[in-house]
Amino acid sequence: MERRTFLASAGIGLVTATAGCTSQATPSGSPETDEETTTPGSEGTQTGTEQTEQTLIEAGDTAERRIGTASLEERGLRNAHHVAFGNPTAESHQGTMTITTGGETVFEESVELEANASIVASLTDLDAYTARVAVPELDVAEEVTIEPHQFTCNVTKTTVSIQEDNTLDSRSVSTRMACPGVVTETAPADGLASYTLGDDPIPADTGKFSHTLLLRNPSDETWTTRILVENDSTAQFDGVYTVEPEGTVLITLSERGTYTLSMAVVETETTVTEQVTPANFDCNESSTRAEIIATGELTTNTVSTLMACDIGTNSTNESPS
Repeated sequence: MERRTFLASAGIGLVTATAGCTSQATPSGSPETDEETTTPGSEGTQTGTEQTEQTLIEAGDTAERRIGTASLEERGLRNAHHVAFGNPTAESHQGTMTITTGGETVFEESVELEANASIVASLTDLDAYTARVAVPELDVAEEVTIEPHQFTCNVTKTTVSIQEDNTLDSRSVSTRMACPGVVTETAPADGLASYTLGDDPIPADTGKFSHTLLLRNPSDETWTTRILVENDSTAQFDGVYTVEPEGTVLITLSERGTYTLSMAVVETETTVTEQVTPANFDCNESSTRAEIIATGELTTNTVSTLMACDIGTNSTNESPS
């Protein structure tokens, strides 16, 4: 499977989060072994995961890197997560930042950070990542994980910094903007996670109906799924769900309209898309049903029940008994 790639290295001065809450700071002094040998240089090059040179980042500067396909910029309500390796001390230090996902290294760079210099890697695809910073000269290393729930509509950043006492410290910051339509939740084993997009469902006796999206996981594995609901190419809902075995996600669309429903399994990068039209809301019961099979793939279909309810070729029309 082709996974995330290192897109580009660019200029100086990534805007960082300045407001919000700070998570725990965890110094680390664990020994670092088997580091690659590097030689100083003003530019860095990357071939696979091997570093042939060090990138010199001058005092007060920030080097920016982008990792992935930038899918978060194309669709949805979530933003990239930034991972930084910083040197707020007055001395120059050399170190390496490595980022992996799914057991594959997607970024690695050795740098020499002068005073108050840093390197920031932007993770542009939703996934689970491990970032590792090693400073061999200080015999220290720090490892942090970035989970899918850390990608929100806010600006979020995880920083590993060299401290004055020659240890490493890690912390995360985020702005505190409200994120309507951005949901991160667990659908527990044999349980249900539900969300209503729009007003609460209208009683059936009014003659107005809703459409539901039902995603089930009958497999024995736990999967991370992302559900996007778009109206006129504008994202209305961006849900990330950890779906445990026999867990179910239920999304109710209570307002008549034309929608694009996209469901993806993060671990397998499988995506399926279904269309919902206003005709779906004329039915007594209309739903798009998806299942995650054992291999992490998705199957979907749209089912509705009403005599002569015609909602397209992807639907199965049934008459009530």
